[in-house]
Amino acid sequence: MKLNNHPRCPGLDRVIDPFPKAYLCPRCGNEIEIWSDEQITKCSSCNTVIQNESSQFDEGVKNSSSPNGNEIARILKELVNLALKLGASGATAISAKDISVEDDLANLCREPHCENYGLSLSCPPHVRGPLIFREWLRVMEHAVIIKIDVPIEILHSDERRDIMRVLHEIVAEIESSAVGYGYSNSKAFAGGSCKKIFCRDDPGCRVLIEGGECRHPQHARPSMSGFGVNVSKLMRVTEWNMKRDVNVNKDDINRASTGMVCGLVLIG
Repeated sequence: MKLNNHPRCPGLDRVIDPFPKAYLCPRCGNEIEIWSDEQITKCSSCNTVIQNESSQFDEGVKNSSSPNGNEIARILKELVNLALKLGASGATAISAKDISVEDDLANLCREPHCENYGLSLSCPPHVRGPLIFREWLRVMEHAVIIKIDVPIEILHSDERRDIMRVLHEIVAEIESSAVGYGYSNSKAFAGGSCKKIFCRDDPGCRVLIEGGECRHPQHARPSMSGFGVNVSKLMRVTEWNMKRDVNVNKDDINRASTGMVCGLVLIG
């Protein structure tokens, strides 16, 4: 059976019919085709697994149940407060247009070779990087940025993994809450490789090695680095480096010798 000139899979009960779209493989540049109802596909040239980060279902429900404009300020405030309640040192809402995405930053994952490169579906070369992120920014209006202040010695110790896990869990919860408010296209990102954080003791990413399901879909989120997000510019937007954000927990102000890890959630 065909509808709208696109083949419909037997038994697929969807409002929108699947359709193909051409992309370039982020590793070798080969043209690949991803159907809108596919979660992943594989490049026929270099076997890189590519995640479909823009599906027919997102397009079909986009803004279909979003709250009206009069409620967005309240919702963003609720999301910021939730982040602080969950353990963020600071959280703030910004315009999505203030997020800077740069190809050169994403390329640093590949050269010089990042130790996390290719280890999971949420890191290069298995994501479409700045290209897809810019597409999201064109339709998203808001973002929630969070940080966790961490003593430098912890960032350079084995305890870093625990901090990064908390970071992923917070942004995932913000994403889930935003979806609950009607922003069904919201997407969360964090720092660090989900493979090293959640599956360090496992032989490999189950999706890449076995073609199976992610072991931690509830909390593991893509790394901002692979999409070229300029975190330094985000810090200038939030002015956290000057300790002027009103949503910073009092216990985290004026701490000596601290660094920070950051995450963001696109709200849309």
